[in-house]
Amino acid sequence: MPTLGEFIARARAYGYTKQVIRLRELQARIVYLRRGDGNAVKLVDLPPIRESDRLTRAALESLCERAEIPGEDFGL
Repeated sequence: MPTLGEFIARARAYGYTKQVIRLRELQARIVYLRRGDGNAVKLVDLPPIRESDRLTRAALESLCERAEIPGEDFGL
């Protein structure tokens, strides 16, 4: 299975960019992928793991489905 960072890199080929929102007062970060503009924007939240961590098969399948990236790109 790929790492989260490898998934993010592949998602760039589909027009996604990684976005981070920092909420200092809550000591929290929200990390997601974004594609498109205006009413056609697509957001995909990412799991709260390091980019060097390997995704589980279930997590990878979920990300592929939500991001509309073919699972075949990752050998699924």
